[in-house]
Amino acid sequence: MTAIEQKQFNLVDYDDPMVERILNAAEQCIHRYGIRRTAMGEVARVGKLSRGSIYRHFGDKEALMEGVFRRRQLSFLNRTEAALEKESSLVNKVTLSVVQGREDMQQGIFAALAETEPETVAMMMADSRFFARSIEFWPPHLRMAQDSGEISDSVDIAFATDFIMRLAVSLVMHPKLGAKLDTQKQIRNYLQRAITSGLGNS
Repeated sequence: MTAIEQKQFNLVDYDDPMVERILNAAEQCIHRYGIRRTAMGEVARVGKLSRGSIYRHFGDKEALMEGVFRRRQLSFLNRTEAALEKESSLVNKVTLSVVQGREDMQQGIFAALAETEPETVAMMMADSRFFARSIEFWPPHLRMAQDSGEISDSVDIAFATDFIMRLAVSLVMHPKLGAKLDTQKQIRNYLQRAITSGLGNS
């Protein structure tokens, strides 16, 4: 079993049916009203829950919102991890994560928030908690790339992880900024140059 196969981004924190019910209701409210206009009372109404049951699991609205987006992020990491197992190169893996990230941003609550509260989406991506959860994702893939000779074996993994994260987040969040990178091929070609220049064997 490889290191990638051993690594799991599971949703164990959300196995409780009540937690799932609360988060589903909160997500419906965010999609409908946005974050600013979502109130705990409305979440209780939509989920047919008591306020007390929500507060037992989430102490305040901020904790509830964090729970919603943490679940979505972990779900994204799980789905991406499963897809990346089929890819052999780091360039292809980062390309796939960017393409899937863009797809996620164009649907569901992210698409709704992009229309009503774009600054909220940007703040989420800059949140240290988002970064901390994502930072665990890439090191095994980077070590595999070192083993295959795709990137230099002298590159520090912590630096490489930060480099890949910054690349991926910027390409997801700012698809129209700078170079024309609309298609998967264009994204891959850009990442090939960036990764070879930044992490490759000189």
